[in-house]
Amino acid sequence: MRLILHIGMHKTASTTIQKRLKANNQRLKEFGYHYVSKNRKALLKAVQEENFQPWRKLIHQAQTDGLIPIVSHEAFSHILCRLRSGKTNSCIGDWLLKRLNQAGVNVTVIGFVRDQPSYLNSHYTQHVKRFVTAQSLEAYAADAMQSSIKRNSCDPEQLFGWLEQHPSVHASFVPYGRSITPPPALKDGPKEPFAQLIHYLGIPETVQFKPVPNLNTQPGDLAIRAALQLSHELKREGVLLGKSAKRARTLLCREAERRNWMETPFQGLNPELNQRIRTHFAAANNRFANRIWGCPWDQIFNPDMASQSRIPSTAEQRAIDQTVKRIRRRLIPQSQGVKPWIRLLTVALGMEKERC
Repeated sequence: MRLILHIGMHKTASTTIQKRLKANNQRLKEFGYHYVSKNRKALLKAVQEENFQPWRKLIHQAQTDGLIPIVSHEAFSHILCRLRSGKTNSCIGDWLLKRLNQAGVNVTVIGFVRDQPSYLNSHYTQHVKRFVTAQSLEAYAADAMQSSIKRNSCDPEQLFGWLEQHPSVHASFVPYGRSITPPPALKDGPKEPFAQLIHYLGIPETVQFKPVPNLNTQPGDLAIRAALQLSHELKREGVLLGKSAKRARTLLCREAERRNWMETPFQGLNPELNQRIRTHFAAANNRFANRIWGCPWDQIFNPDMASQSRIPSTAEQRAIDQTVKRIRRRLIPQSQGVKPWIRLLTVALGMEKERC
């Protein structure tokens, strides 16, 4: 039997792809596929624990249904390449492919690859809006350029090089980004990530699939600056957000929507940082691009397309200050108005939806 493994990387429209696969599962079945939506996190956890039992159940169900399973999780990109516990020359991906091969499964791997400056800016934005980090983009990028495998790792050789040891696996990698020049093999193909994945499944481009709303959108440049300012203020005061971080994110995104900040995405790169990132990854990028696409990396990812960081105007900074004050007041409810336990309950029950 056959299995499709979509492995990210992070910040390449994975969430939107997954939501759209789920929304179109019945349509996919018409072409012999089934998107595994319920157990995808369990399958990821099983890989980390080197527990093949959930995968064995998946294979049995697929054989019973006569459908090709599609397993998708962006975290596969940085988990499968990690060395196995106690092993020096074998990664978790080696273990998984060996077990799947022993079970008679032919694996097709599909991955999306993003240029590092754009990737790090996007990944940093996501962590700031979630109040996971308050460090500068420079420090965040420096951490990502270390050799160890982390969630923000973005060296394509480091993430996907292990697949070279598995020539029987059909692996396809798609460059992701708004300002790319597709390699010759992809020049006439679709440009949108979901359509590109469908293309690799062999489903005709004329087939219609239900759309889904764009997910994981940026709250905008000024909202990210507000999040950083709030994080720094709370840190100086010795205040930890903890479980209130989700509430802070909801309030931030609501303010961003109210002020129409989402129209201008955050861009924290400057020319020096952009070049520093490119120089660091240049050799690995070119080896990967020449091997996979038959051309240099910069022929696909335009090195001059990165926007520059901007400084807020006086009026914009005033709006940021006002936003920080509003979020602080609502994070720490006063004696009047809605009682704190009611606010906590609405968040816990998911009654206050995240806007971005």
